[in-house]
Amino acid sequence: MADKVREGNLLYNNGKYDEALDKYVDVQINFPNSFSKKGTCLPYLDFNIADAQYKRGKYDEAAQLFWKGIKTEDTEIRAKSSFNMGNTMYRQGKMKEALEYYKKAVDFIDEAQSRSEELDTLKSDAKYNYEYIEKKMKEEEQKQQSQNQKEHQQEEDKDKKDEKSDENKSEDKDKEKSQENKQQSKPENIQEKSENKKDGNQSQSKKDKQNQPSEQQQPQPQGLKQMSKEEAERLLEALNQSEKEARATIKDTQHLQHKSVEKDW
Repeated sequence: MADKVREGNLLYNNGKYDEALDKYVDVQINFPNSFSKKGTCLPYLDFNIADAQYKRGKYDEAAQLFWKGIKTEDTEIRAKSSFNMGNTMYRQGKMKEALEYYKKAVDFIDEAQSRSEELDTLKSDAKYNYEYIEKKMKEEEQKQQSQNQKEHQQEEDKDKKDEKSDENKSEDKDKEKSQENKQQSKPENIQEKSENKKDGNQSQSKKDKQNQPSEQQQPQPQGLKQMSKEEAERLLEALNQSEKEARATIKDTQHLQHKSVEKDW
């Protein structure tokens, strides 16, 4: 049995954790009645199996066996199991639990009646791990606070930007509405100007007409007067005389070619 445990330890130290685990489990199965000097089941075998599971990344299985080691009466196994339980909790992201088990490891060592150099080194390591995780938790807390503040600031900036955008949209809307009102009132002004221009043209036309020379008015026909018999006879005689003169003039002009004919009546 002891040889198989030593073989398992050698494989473990060489990083062959699966093979080491097989050796430990084989001893556990084939020698179930193995006892320590104090008459209890060999606690070191459970501790070694837990260590192998931890190295294999099987943290739940390792934690169960480390817990068994913490419950033993062997101070060294209790201290080592508490220390390794702290490492297991850390690997699982359980920082507060890890701090508790590192503190237990220190307490178990302080309670020991006799302390070896190995236990003193374990105590120093437990304190170092405790301080390291405590510092890491504070940094993570500050980082989270910074992230929260950044997100809060981004939200405030976004709200201000949205508010400003709404104000700009409102201003643009007012401008568009004002422009629409101007465009609607513009035709009326044009029409008024057009009418004024038309009135001006009419006034100018009147002025032009006033400034232009007056045209001679055509004589309007007057109503015919009733002629007397003597006036009618004189008119008829004048017409006969004119006809005789016209005939003589026409006859003379027939012998005068290339000359214009001027009528004298």
